Amino acid sequence: MQSSIWFQTLAQDQRLLLEASDALPKTAEVAIVGSGMSGLAIAYYLLASGVSSICVLDRDTAVGEASGANAGGLWFAQQSAEMGPLTPLAKASSRLYDELAAQPRWNFDLRRTGLLELLAREQDFPEADGRVEAVRSAGFRAERIGGPELRRLEPALGLHGGPAGAIFYPDEGQLHPAKLGAALVRHLKANHVRFSFHTDVARIGASRLETSRGPLDAGTVVITAGSWTPLLTRTLGWTPPIKPMRGQLLATPPRSPFLHHTIIGEHFYYWQLTEGHVAGGGTVEDVGFERGTNPADLARIRAEMDTLFPELRAAPTACAWSGFRPYCQDLRPVIGPVPGHDRIYVAAGHFKKGIMLSPVTGKILADLITTGR
Repeated sequence: MQSSIWFQTLAQDQRLLLEASDALPKTAEVAIVGSGMSGLAIAYYLLASGVSSICVLDRDTAVGEASGANAGGLWFAQQSAEMGPLTPLAKASSRLYDELAAQPRWNFDLRRTGLLELLAREQDFPEADGRVEAVRSAGFRAERIGGPELRRLEPALGLHGGPAGAIFYPDEGQLHPAKLGAALVRHLKANHVRFSFHTDVARIGASRLETSRGPLDAGTVVITAGSWTPLLTRTLGWTPPIKPMRGQLLATPPRSPFLHHTIIGEHFYYWQLTEGHVAGGGTVEDVGFERGTNPADLARIRAEMDTLFPELRAAPTACAWSGFRPYCQDLRPVIGPVPGHDRIYVAAGHFKKGIMLSPVTGKILADLITTGR
């Protein structure tokens, strides 16, 4: 399990839910390899479609890797230009998140507080206006604002100097991914979905998985193991172009409400948890599966954070962490059947959009498996 701020702000009963492992069953109608957010969403929508025998396997715990190390950002508008043809899926995923948040007793801190993408100079305004138009053409809301309006919306940035303006995306949101993971696991366990944690999958066959805890016969297999997906699919004779990209973040101790929006600076992004911690970061490093954090990178994050938010200069860094984003060469996730294998599917390669697209990924896979569409 990650040492991220998400798990440090998780209640003990929620942590136990994410760690509690069941005995590996002998059979399952569907086996899901990987219990990140996409894997949990696939199980959730399969269950809603009437599939009752589901086993989720993971070599760690639920949301123990990238899904528990990200920023929890729902930045559908801000990322729309990069998503291109995936934009309709982003809109569907946003609606599905609202449906999840409406579930009784589900609380994962979903907040549509808006996002401010800072513009350092007035010379950046023409380019920003073009981006605003592209965002609006994609069906999202955005506007370019000047310095006075920016400081009215976000007083924490200070009254003098600093950014010349910003692009304001009023509908963007944040959530607590570990709380969402715990809510999904609680619901799935209550409906007899089995979770086999600390289980290594050595080989995936047409109808059988060989694992460190014994074999599992499954009619359908879904591989949703993030950056580790190619290590599993290569035993099937297929290697998708996915590799890890490390990202580092940090958080300060909790304080009274301070930031009203998510902030994207020149290099990194920042937000405040409902518990009060101010977090930020978002490096992108091609270092393979090298874990840990780099003091120089953390210093760069703190330097920008302290420049943007002078009140934080005296606050220490309470924790720092990193995770591996599954980067796919064309910046589009791989979702669908593994070539040459009708009942083996994959969902991976979401890169920075894993949290955003997890619900719609789950819905797509559930529909494919249960209806073929």
